[in-house]
Amino acid sequence: MKAQKVEITYRTIIFTVLFLISLLVLWQLRPLILTVFLCFLFMEGLHPAVNWLEKIKMPRVLAILLVYLFIIAALSFSVVGVIPDLVDQSTVLIKNLPAALKNIDILGLNFVDFSSQLKILENLPGSITSLVMAIFSNLLSIFVFFVITFYLLLERKNFDKYLKSIFGQKSLKAITIFNQLEKRLGIWVGAQLTLMLIIGILSYLGYVIIGVNFALPLAIIAGILELVPNIGPTIASILAGIFGLTISPITGVLAVIWGIIVQQLENNFIVPKIMKEAIGINPLITILLIASGAKLGGVVGAVIALPLYITIETIYRALNTDKN
Repeated sequence: MKAQKVEITYRTIIFTVLFLISLLVLWQLRPLILTVFLCFLFMEGLHPAVNWLEKIKMPRVLAILLVYLFIIAALSFSVVGVIPDLVDQSTVLIKNLPAALKNIDILGLNFVDFSSQLKILENLPGSITSLVMAIFSNLLSIFVFFVITFYLLLERKNFDKYLKSIFGQKSLKAITIFNQLEKRLGIWVGAQLTLMLIIGILSYLGYVIIGVNFALPLAIIAGILELVPNIGPTIASILAGIFGLTISPITGVLAVIWGIIVQQLENNFIVPKIMKEAIGINPLITILLIASGAKLGGVVGAVIALPLYITIETIYRALNTDKN
């Protein structure tokens, strides 16, 4: 059998080296790429509101700033309405909780011994304060995020022109793919906002019926944290439980139970159903994507799992259709 001779040209070597360098650069730039992708998703969520304001003769820059002001006001209301009282009431809770649990006996389990272990929570208010300080220390990153989104919104009308300058003769296909991608991601953002609204309303109704203080700010936080699958609703339930415990142990337990019920409804029914209706993704695939994203990339992975899948699927379908 005659041995085959494999020739490696200089062009192949150069191409391979450049390809590996490109992969290395992309890997090093992955935080920036992820940030831009998240900014693009955020832009898709704000774009309809900005367009509507522009249609009623408002300058685009002013429209963007007005939408930003509304978002900041909503976030400020929820945070300012909860965090200070959370720190104060947590202090009171930690001091009074052992005494409140002393007389509780469930299934023969006495909380006297358990309450002695609650001393590890004495530093909770300080931990919460440190957490708040850490959040404010990252305001620069949040500012950069809003600035990038601002310019994406400002330049949205020029995207087609930019694609033409980049892809040249193939710009028509690139513009078609981009428009399809933008449409599907826009629908996903709309579905996500719908989910946030549903979770917020369900949380509010439950907290009001149970009698938890600060039901509205807590519901707003629950709606916002819906962006973070599994972890977000868990944090919202813990916050509601802390405020409920300042009223009575039963109220605290009921608040946590309601949070768990809402989370189960969200994970198994609401999210899959809405995503199925909105973007046509099978409910089982939706659950698997979110779980896989959380496993591979933590919170960020869970958040971007669906939009990343939509992006890859849209591009693949467009290119495959073009070949056929």
